[in-house]
Amino acid sequence: MDLNLKDRVALVTGGGAGLGEAIARSLAAENCKLWILDRNAGAAAGVAASIGNGTKSYAIDIGDAAAVTDAFAAIAAQGRIDILVNAAGVLSTGFVADLPVNEWQRVSQVNLAGMLHCIKAALPTMKQQHYGRIINIASISAARGGGSVGNTIYGATKAAVVAMTMGLARELGPEGITVNAISPAIVDTAMTHELLSEDARLKILTRIPLGRMAIPSDISNLAVFMASDRASFITGIAVPVDGGILTT
Repeated sequence: MDLNLKDRVALVTGGGAGLGEAIARSLAAENCKLWILDRNAGAAAGVAASIGNGTKSYAIDIGDAAAVTDAFAAIAAQGRIDILVNAAGVLSTGFVADLPVNEWQRVSQVNLAGMLHCIKAALPTMKQQHYGRIINIASISAARGGGSVGNTIYGATKAAVVAMTMGLARELGPEGITVNAISPAIVDTAMTHELLSEDARLKILTRIPLGRMAIPSDISNLAVFMASDRASFITGIAVPVDGGILTT
């Protein structure tokens, strides 16, 4: 099925690794023009180089509002911003009582404030075009107050992402901009391999009706669909991609 994404300009935050990289590569396969945004300049440049086809990278800390504004203005000056995928995020684990007092600021500065900085910076261009697709990476921890890996603080930031997605869909619909979220369960990535022992992985698998963890393409395939005009009448939703965990 042709998703008609050829030459659409897509910005992917957190695109230097993990889900962001997977989403960027799936968009590239649909012939989007890509910007890889990541705090790690080398990782962003490496992904951009491996994708090729004119893919560009930009090193940016999305928690810095002024830096985000400058970066998006520079990108917009070179053309359009059709698609924004907010995949950058940080994980927090452990019990709230045991966490340092600044843990909320650390996590929310990226997972929540950083996402909002990027959306606000993309809006002038999207409104001028009267077209835009915004895709936020949330988590099923938003519905569970945390989860198998993330804790209460992490879950709270992701619940806020879902609420922000719904509110922005209502605000931006008249501007021709859709806003949706994807809520993965645990995805089999390098990060989760580092965090989970084999016993923890087996315990998690017993709670997944489909009997496996998600792989990055499970999320990136949905992101590509949401970015396309095939999803032009879908906005304000958070789609769980969890193998059925929320049914248990």
